Amino acid sequence: MPPEPARPLAGWSFDGTLRAYQAAALRRVDVDAGEPLHLVAPPGSGKTLLGLLLAARRGRRTVVFAPTIAIREQWVGAARALAHDDTAVSEDPAAPADLTALTYQSISVLDSASPFAALARERWRDELKDDDRTPEAATVWLDALSESNPSAYRRGIQSRARAIRRSLARQDATVLAAALHPNARELIDRLVARGVETIVLDECHHLLDHWALVVAALLARIRADGRDPLVIGLTATLPTPDDADEYDNYISLLGEVDLEVPVPAVVREGDLAPYRELVHVVEPTAEERLFLSAHAQALEVALRTSFAVGSGRASLLGILKPVGTADADADDIDHLLAAAFAADFAGAEAAGAMLSLVAPDDPVVAHLPAFARRPPTTDETLRLLGRFALDHVLPDPSRAEEWTRLRTLLADFGYALTDRGVRRTRDPIDSVLTSSLAKDQGACDILAAEAAALGERLCALVVTDFARHGNVHGGLLGAAGAVRTFSVLTTDAATADLRAMLVTSSTVRLARRDAAELLAALVAELGVEVTAAPVDDDPHVVEVRGIAGAGIVGAAARLLSAGRLQVVVGTRGLFGEGWDCPRVNTLVDLTAAAGDAAMQQLRGRTLRLDPAWPEKTAHNWTVTALVPTDLAVEAQPDATRLRRKHARLWGVDVDDPRRVVRGIGAALGHAQRRALTGVLSKAPGAASAGVGALDAIPSRATTRELWRIGEPYEDVEEESFVVEHRPHVPLFPTSVSATRETATAFVGTLGASGAAIAGAFALVPDVAPPFAGAALLGGALTAVPLGIAWRQGRRRVRDARATLHRIVEVLWAALADAGRVRAAAGAPSVIPADALTAVHRLEVVLRGAEPDDRAAFGQALIELCAPVRAPRFVLEVDRGGRSAVVGAVLRLAGSRRPRRFLAVPADVGRRREVAHRFAQEWQRRIGPVTLHEVGLSEGDAVISEARRSGAFSGAARSLVWWR
Repeated sequence: MPPEPARPLAGWSFDGTLRAYQAAALRRVDVDAGEPLHLVAPPGSGKTLLGLLLAARRGRRTVVFAPTIAIREQWVGAARALAHDDTAVSEDPAAPADLTALTYQSISVLDSASPFAALARERWRDELKDDDRTPEAATVWLDALSESNPSAYRRGIQSRARAIRRSLARQDATVLAAALHPNARELIDRLVARGVETIVLDECHHLLDHWALVVAALLARIRADGRDPLVIGLTATLPTPDDADEYDNYISLLGEVDLEVPVPAVVREGDLAPYRELVHVVEPTAEERLFLSAHAQALEVALRTSFAVGSGRASLLGILKPVGTADADADDIDHLLAAAFAADFAGAEAAGAMLSLVAPDDPVVAHLPAFARRPPTTDETLRLLGRFALDHVLPDPSRAEEWTRLRTLLADFGYALTDRGVRRTRDPIDSVLTSSLAKDQGACDILAAEAAALGERLCALVVTDFARHGNVHGGLLGAAGAVRTFSVLTTDAATADLRAMLVTSSTVRLARRDAAELLAALVAELGVEVTAAPVDDDPHVVEVRGIAGAGIVGAAARLLSAGRLQVVVGTRGLFGEGWDCPRVNTLVDLTAAAGDAAMQQLRGRTLRLDPAWPEKTAHNWTVTALVPTDLAVEAQPDATRLRRKHARLWGVDVDDPRRVVRGIGAALGHAQRRALTGVLSKAPGAASAGVGALDAIPSRATTRELWRIGEPYEDVEEESFVVEHRPHVPLFPTSVSATRETATAFVGTLGASGAAIAGAFALVPDVAPPFAGAALLGGALTAVPLGIAWRQGRRRVRDARATLHRIVEVLWAALADAGRVRAAAGAPSVIPADALTAVHRLEVVLRGAEPDDRAAFGQALIELCAPVRAPRFVLEVDRGGRSAVVGAVLRLAGSRRPRRFLAVPADVGRRREVAHRFAQEWQRRIGPVTLHEVGLSEGDAVISEARRSGAFSGAARSLVWWR
């Protein structure tokens, strides 16, 4: 028997040509450095090949973990192609080979809510032993604590479990193995005995608690065996830190990202299809509107019942402080309101909004800041109801019936009222919008438009969350989900002729008219006899019987590729990840998923190249339901979800197609975003039709041309901040006032001097010459500083970019002064206005800045541009001035117009001396300004007025990939 090679995978070879970014990745990463390799690349970019080549370079036996059987099979096929020996690759956990491919699901652990609980308890017991308790006494104490104070016991277990997660890769092998199921321990024994030293984690964002525990135990055993393991993590998207436990596991095992291949780079090189992100907006159906309207009316009745009079109204005034101030003057009310907003800004804002709605004639309303004089949002209403119920209703036994009524009301709105407060349960408004029948109809409209453009080339995937789910509010065809979507698709006049199939884990359906042809195709694909049965709830479709297992998912891909199907309707669980059908060119996303991983994986279904259509260009549609402006419902959860869906998706900038950006700007242009804002704010005349793009879909040829495939590019990611301002209005109010008022004062001064001289010559000729000289000298001395201010103001009015450039330089310097950014690195710059196709936008970019510096600067710019909320300092623009004369003129002019304020960003205002230097530099470089500190003698009145003044612009963060 020949001896085993020292490096079993070293002889594996790839006979093809590597893509440029694959070759670059192989050059840039070191497989022998002893550190985990963490690589991020989009679906379809060749992560499987890259992972195999890295493992082969290291040359040690390897185990691959994949999330699904289909993906595991892809690894097996690709590995055998490199090995040129099928026996070198195994998918059997009982018989490891040089490379063994397994699924994450094949790893089993203890059936526990937290596989770390046993480890956490053991650590706690060890800590007690270190405190001179015997092991038996420590166990008795823990058992007693779990009985007498379960919450304290849970907190102790959770805190220690979290610490273990954070250091998972450094835990002792014996300790980790103690928490595993015997099956997992046996698998680890076999892999270690076989000599595995390289662990590849495909789609490693799947590293959940139990799987991460087994991987960590395997690593620890390999180290205990005297060998140095390597972990290679491959994923299309990073997990979100929202689930802190799973994120800790992930970072503990894989560390930070070593290499990221952005989607635009892969598209630009021609290895993924170019694409366009599109949005179609729908409004709820008539029946759904009736439900939402009744919902809103019930809330309004409850509001007026609970808050309009009596203890409810008193509770609002109690939050706002001016209780018993009927005879108080305006200054007293302003002072009390300022204190209320400083103490509890969110609560005071909600109470003010509610008071404005139910008691608009209350004298306190006139003193509220402008942003609080509006109807309250749903969330604000629910918070107030919960607070009112706990503080005023529950403690009073005589109000038991009212307590029951409020509990019922809150339950209707998706909240549970308990003696601990209000907790979210299931929100009917969100449920209605997420599962609206109008979304199914919108999907039909999209498919009809795409079919008109593509004809037989249309190959679409429509994805929902579930096959069926329970919301039926307003539904005309029963519960929402893929089944209902398919029924609508097959009966809608615009899409009835499309060849479509429904595929879920339990149901496969066809349109009755296509059944004979497609049943024969399925028999040929699957090699089994299948039959069609009528469906009770829909006479237009038939259900396919005789299909079992995952084969139908692959068959659907093959039928699409062959042109036998044009549309597949399915669920995210089956088609959201790992499903490969290069011919798909249209995605219709009806899901409620908004996480990064889900979005990247869904988009990956359309980006693969289609050999049958070299010019393939994909369209990815998001269907969003908006509450129309005429309904008295404030909540717009689907609009919030729309922004979250696109937060990390790349695409061609709608306003400036020369760039690729990340965020909503790749799906909606400036005008569409303004239309969306109008609908959300219920602005008069606003309509959701202005948001969607169905009536003006860019041609695929145009989109492909914009991507400039094959041309050189600079693969650099930069973060930018867009500042938008109103047309024909200077960027900053300082510029307006400085220009208008100083020019008026300058002309007035010269005019007054001339009039004085003329009067002197006319009335007292003998003393006129010396008087005239004095008048001219005084006029000149007064006019010079005013003339300088006028000249500076005019320059700023003409050049909004220069104004913003000064602002960001002053802000950056202040942040450096505060120690929040490194002064020498990445100073911000402003893109010239003529470099953008969208008008009234300026973009601030930071080149070379560290991520922490970019985050600090971006947050500060957003705070500066946003409405004043609860800062320590505010800037009053158009007041002050280095010259006493200019200051006096501006104060005089200011008495005739509203005062304007800006919030000093929190990082700048944290130290008083930094805030003062910031104001001084602002005055020197930008214009007259006065700094006010909230809480001092005049600060409370100032902050109240500042909150009424609004913001001068909006600042929205975006990520830009320069082309």
